[in-house]
Amino acid sequence: MGMKKLIEMLKQWFASLFKKNDENVETPDTAGSTDTNIAIIEEPVNEGNDTQVDEPINEPNDEPINEPNNDPVPEHKNWKYVILLDNGHASTTPGKRSPLDKEIPQFFEYEFNRDIVRRLCDKLDDWGMKFEIIVPEKDVDVSLSTRASRANKLCNLYGVENCIFLSIHANAAGNGKEWMNGRGWCCYTSKGETESDVYAEMFMREAKKVLEPYGMTIRKYSSHKFSWEENFTVLVKTRCPAILTENLFYDNKDEVKFLQSEEGREAIARIHMNAILNIQNGAV
Repeated sequence: MGMKKLIEMLKQWFASLFKKNDENVETPDTAGSTDTNIAIIEEPVNEGNDTQVDEPINEPNDEPINEPNNDPVPEHKNWKYVILLDNGHASTTPGKRSPLDKEIPQFFEYEFNRDIVRRLCDKLDDWGMKFEIIVPEKDVDVSLSTRASRANKLCNLYGVENCIFLSIHANAAGNGKEWMNGRGWCCYTSKGETESDVYAEMFMREAKKVLEPYGMTIRKYSSHKFSWEENFTVLVKTRCPAILTENLFYDNKDEVKFLQSEEGREAIARIHMNAILNIQNGAV
């Protein structure tokens, strides 16, 4: 082999040792990766994306969002009258209960009177009306003169002209030992013509509207006058207009069943609420 040919063979051998292999050379775009087809994906700018989590913006006095209330919203206004509520009798008052009977639970007037006042307070509160409970006690038989005195203190606070006293009872024809035949709804004012008579007429008219569809009767004082008159202590000694309602007879078997029912009690509470609304609105 000639020298020239040997030199040519050595050149080819050295060239093969240092030949570049493009498939094994790393570039800046593929450094550290064996996949030459990886695309660079930028993080998207999130504008209005539901998956974006923002820090809450706390406005001053920010309140939590509640579910909407579908109950009717009463109109709120500055009402003229404060209703002074007197729930008659106590658990310790003798009598004041229906006769014992295996067919129906015994009726206790103190419980009924307080339940009607409770329902009425809820309704008054819904309408944004001011009221006061004269006798919060349940087991203490607060005297009639004390009830009147408490009412008069509130009259001094709110003004006599801004108060109406309302005493709530259920009626009885006997001594509670046997069923009687007395029936009907009525209300009382003191004797003589006073502002109380005007309000009492409103209560009687509302009682007629509410109770007659249930087959209940209204006990009218006379053919031309709805409300009754008696000089009861809470009606005479209170300085503001005062009304006492007798809400059917608890010693009448048919009426006591109505008074014990949810429907009956709501009806009785509605009588009082409707009359108060009409008085407040000047509809007397």
